[in-house]
Amino acid sequence: KQWYQRRVRGHISLIRSIPLLASRGACLVPSTTLARTGVSQSDIVRGKQREKIRDVVHDIASSAHLHAEHCEELSVGLPPKALYGLLPLTPAKLFLKRLQKYDFDIFNERTLVRPPSLPFALMKESVKVDMKARIRRFQLTKDIMKKSGRQ
Repeated sequence: KQWYQRRVRGHISLIRSIPLLASRGACLVPSTTLARTGVSQSDIVRGKQREKIRDVVHDIASSAHLHAEHCEELSVGLPPKALYGLLPLTPAKLFLKRLQKYDFDIFNERTLVRPPSLPFALMKESVKVDMKARIRRFQLTKDIMKKSGRQ
């Protein structure tokens, strides 16, 4: 499961690095992704063909989203306390939503700004995990009491 989280974070880091590296004359986007979308490295460095660059960013972001979904699917059978390990996915999900909101335009400054709601979103996810653990603990206690006939 950590492997998928690392992939998500790697994809997000790659997307975030595009404007900075482009301003320095570099591009680390894989050539297979560039070939699939019909964009050259020089287009990214020069900031030309914004629509095609959006396609590149969309391709990488959709891959990150798939890895995040897969990670959540694998977490179904985990004990509730182990779900705290999924909290690092929360900022990644927020970033992917923000990218989608701004139509995958990575050169738009609003996509790269850390949202002020991030601490609240992390707290909310933490409370969800805690509540799942409490509910599970309550269900286990209830089942034990039923078996022992104390209900």
